[in-house]
Amino acid sequence: MRIIIIYLNYRTDLFMNFLNTFFRRPLTVKLEIEPEFLASLMENGQIHASNFRCLDFSSKQIVWKMLLSLAKSKFGNDGKLLEGQ
Repeated sequence: MRIIIIYLNYRTDLFMNFLNTFFRRPLTVKLEIEPEFLASLMENGQIHASNFRCLDFSSKQIVWKMLLSLAKSKFGNDGKLLEGQ
C-alpha cells in the first residue's frame, strides 16, 4: 500500500511541476514589430533603446538607423537642439 501512495505523490508532483513551468511568467517576451511602429513609440518616448535588444544583425541595423534619424530630427543644421524637443 505504501508503494502506491508514494507513486501517486510522485506523479502528482510531476504534474504540478509541469503546470508550474507551463504557466510560469516568462523572463522575456519575444515579439516582432513593424519598424515604423517602433519608430513612433521611440519618437513619442514610450519606449527607449535600453528597454529592448535586437536578436539579429539586420534588426540591429534598422534600429541603429532609426535612432540616428530620430536624433537628426531633434537637432538643427547647426547641431543645436531644436525648440520644443
